[in-house]
Amino acid sequence: MSMATDLTIWAESALQTDKKHQRELTRILQQIHAFPDPSGLPVGTTQRLLAEKRIQRLAAKAESLGFETTGKAIRKELGKELALHSLGL
Repeated sequence: MSMATDLTIWAESALQTDKKHQRELTRILQQIHAFPDPSGLPVGTTQRLLAEKRIQRLAAKAESLGFETTGKAIRKELGKELALHSLGL
């Protein structure tokens, strides 16, 4: 799955449960749908690079609202495992 798809799924589900940040979530969804998904654009083109940067900025905004990227989730789990291992648990 692409980051844009992950963001869309997260924002749609968060929109139903998080009434406090409804305006920000709606803006994120509108911006995702306004432009093409970077994974559908040719590799190495300027269009794809710009689309990837746009998705990265949207992901940064979404992280402040509770979104967790796949890489961040993996690092978090590895950190937990390392902490438990170092404590001998």
